[in-house]
Amino acid sequence: MKKPRSMGIVLGTAALAAGMVLSCAAPGSSASGIPAIRSQILANHPRVDGSTTTGPLARLLACDLMGVPCVWSAPASANTERTYVPDPNAAVSSQTASKITGIKFSTTHNAYVNLIEGKTDVLLEARLPSPDELAEASAKGVELETHAFALDAFVFLVNTNNPTENMPLATLRDIYAGKISTWSAAGVDTGDQAARIRAYQREPNSGSQELMKAMVMGTTPMVDAPEMIVKTMVGPYDALGGNPVTGDGGDRLGLGYSVYYYAAVMFSNPQVKMIGVDGVKPTSASISSRAYPLAAEVYVVTRKDAAAGSPTLVYRDWLLSPDGQRVVKQSGYVPVSSPGL
Repeated sequence: MKKPRSMGIVLGTAALAAGMVLSCAAPGSSASGIPAIRSQILANHPRVDGSTTTGPLARLLACDLMGVPCVWSAPASANTERTYVPDPNAAVSSQTASKITGIKFSTTHNAYVNLIEGKTDVLLEARLPSPDELAEASAKGVELETHAFALDAFVFLVNTNNPTENMPLATLRDIYAGKISTWSAAGVDTGDQAARIRAYQREPNSGSQELMKAMVMGTTPMVDAPEMIVKTMVGPYDALGGNPVTGDGGDRLGLGYSVYYYAAVMFSNPQVKMIGVDGVKPTSASISSRAYPLAAEVYVVTRKDAAAGSPTLVYRDWLLSPDGQRVVKQSGYVPVSSPGL
């Protein structure tokens, strides 16, 4: 079976059939108008929501607009989700600081629901809408527009004591389809020919689960394994790595998945490692070049009924402009515009 190259290819047809508008051409903004656009956003900032992984970016965008120096909140190895916070060594008023630290995202599915129900204006999402979200939007007569503004990637995780460093995409698909159940059948020597693979999943409609179904499984159904579902993005790390210092409770025979930005930038458990797919390790370079086979777009999502010149579209167009893409790159994401940014 030919694998899909990106989430957009998989969901595009379904989205259009449900009345969604999936736009490929980025509107952006001219460089000469950027100062005025930044002033507009500061004067009337839209309500922004989205995926867990895009939360730090939303904060950094706010920091840049307000001219506030921001830093990461904790070391990547602290087994704690990192995000951007105002630099504690800078002179930042408590009111301004609270505006930045108050930016908290609802997670992928909840954010889509909020946009469909008109409770938020702009989404920064790690994936396109799921079939459930498309159905909900269609039922309410809502059309959405999506524009890719960054690149991320879907990645697989194992315990650091697992010897595998790479797996073919076809093998990973067969594992989650229930066709391969042991590490030896997957071509990995764990020292026990009968050692079974404990293939963890995420909950339905989570960003990671929908990416898994679209980018890896395609038309192949995943095996029904409710006992292997781990919730939240920290879940796979807790299951695979256990205690970040001692490794106690970690699963050497486990397999899980996440997205690159979370695994490489936002969170780290030293007992968990990313593996390559089809011989290519996920890195910023391999994602940018799309040599890594599971590179995926990150989207800014708005309702089609947003008025021209509204805070919603002003913010979206700024994000897609060279000025906005500069901040995207600063955040650790791979921007979709010129690699020279």
